[in-house]
Amino acid sequence: MNKRMFMCLSMLCLFCVIDSRRRENSLSNGSIRENASINPAVAADDVIEKSLVERVEEAKIDTELFEQKKKEVIAFVNDGIEYLKNNPLYNAFHAFTRDKEFRRGELYLVVYDTKGNCLADGQLPQMLWKNNYNLRDEYGTPMVQEMLAIAKKGGGWVTYQWRGATKVAYCKIGTKDDQDYLFFAGYYPHSKQAAVINLVKGAVALFNKVKEEGRPIEEAFSTFSYPLGRFVLGDLYLFAISFDGITVAHGERPGLIGTSALDYKSGGRYINREIIEKLQKTDEGVWVEYISKRAPKKLYSEKVTDNKGKQYFISCGYYPDAGQQQVVELVREGYTYMKKNGLTEAVSVFSDLTNNQFRYGDLYLVIYDFKGICKAHGTDRDMIGRDMINDQDEDGRYYVREIVEKAEQLEKRDVYAGGWLSFKLKNSFKLIYIEPIDLGVDKFIITSGLYPVSKMETMILLAKSAASYLRSHSAPEAFRAFVQPAGKLTPTNVQMPGGQFINGDLSIFVFDSTGICLAFGDDYNYIWRNLLNAKDDDGKPYVKILINTGMRGSGKVSFRLNGMPVEAYVEKVEKEGRTLIVGSHYFK
Repeated sequence: MNKRMFMCLSMLCLFCVIDSRRRENSLSNGSIRENASINPAVAADDVIEKSLVERVEEAKIDTELFEQKKKEVIAFVNDGIEYLKNNPLYNAFHAFTRDKEFRRGELYLVVYDTKGNCLADGQLPQMLWKNNYNLRDEYGTPMVQEMLAIAKKGGGWVTYQWRGATKVAYCKIGTKDDQDYLFFAGYYPHSKQAAVINLVKGAVALFNKVKEEGRPIEEAFSTFSYPLGRFVLGDLYLFAISFDGITVAHGERPGLIGTSALDYKSGGRYINREIIEKLQKTDEGVWVEYISKRAPKKLYSEKVTDNKGKQYFISCGYYPDAGQQQVVELVREGYTYMKKNGLTEAVSVFSDLTNNQFRYGDLYLVIYDFKGICKAHGTDRDMIGRDMINDQDEDGRYYVREIVEKAEQLEKRDVYAGGWLSFKLKNSFKLIYIEPIDLGVDKFIITSGLYPVSKMETMILLAKSAASYLRSHSAPEAFRAFVQPAGKLTPTNVQMPGGQFINGDLSIFVFDSTGICLAFGDDYNYIWRNLLNAKDDDGKPYVKILINTGMRGSGKVSFRLNGMPVEAYVEKVEKEGRTLIVGSHYFK
């Protein structure tokens, strides 16, 4: 089967990590719900538990896979350059565009001449002969120009936004008959570090575009500060500060705009002064690492200069250690505190922006009552007292209602277990851990959440989001959303975000129980084909295995295609008298 079939989206089943020793300590503190037995093997229905040791080992494996993927991409580009040297132009460019030899998992080759004309494209042959010199990504970064500049310096990596996700590509010049050609190939790391770099580079591109067109640079700063705009991705946001220390943009706390930031101090270090000092010595981006809100933070910054010569830096940062374990621990700590001190004191402490006791990096607590009214909020005091029962996420789901329903289900269990739910907020998936608490007079729900970006997590959350969408919409409407193209070029050669169920190399597939394909990302070639007997590289009927796994409810499946391992996640949906298997998958 064509490799394109498995260039889909990924999304990870997420786990409860609650250490049994912490459970014993919590029990001795009176923080476990009364009359509840404790069974560490029990978790919410939609969560696969993993021990902390397993998760740490998985993180090491992910890091190794990223390093291996980089080596594969470089080797792939070099193979293409060598092939061009040893074959006629027409043979080489046809092979790069059409031959299986130059499709390795999700990797494919693209070749341009030095003027930006597309000569080969292994994914989008319709791009051939188009001049893409001025092609910009979804953030406005002139990606082809940047690739040419880096390739001419000897080769290197470029980060940009494509198909709704951050992509990293290796670029290098190949030569044939004294003519230079730009070769590149890339992959989607689905990592916060890559997303951070891409957000900053996109912001720099927008700033320079506004500057070149003679418009006020305040337009760019205003765009960076818009909390629902394209420069906010889950818990990632931008801020900008002039070299004289004045905050000119802030995507999370716009109230800081106009205030001095030179004296911001963490761990005895003046962080913003340090950034300015580093940027004065280089034209490249710089990283600064420090402790913020009790957690290690990594901040990436680049400098820009306006038409009057005034300099600024644009930054974005993330907390690499703020993961699922920390979410669970934060909720448990909030539970213990609220049980001991009551609602009023807990609301005051949880919502105090100057108190980091119940924060860990970008993690914080939110409290609801069972009517969906927000009682405490760790980042936005304006949310307190708001009735959120009718609030919808970006997929149209009433996510607060689902939080309440999940809490009600957890209350009925005779074992202790928290629960996980996922939603689409701020252009990203958010994973929320919830736990009900009974204070005697009334009951409440303690929550905290994070925006995972790993490939496995994104795959599973995407598939779960699609399954939920299919359950709440008609089948044709859902299938139409699943196959909506990933993005189109505007008349000004900017790629706009496309379908909500396309995320880089991840997308949604749907099979009925007999093997008929009803949706396969934005690839229409498989729709209405019966793929039940399709075999992988090892001769396994992988579509049949996907269907059988889904028929049992949900699960992950591994197989091999085109010499590469594939990871998939599937879920069963009963719809209009039919059993449908919804899933997503990716090449490792």
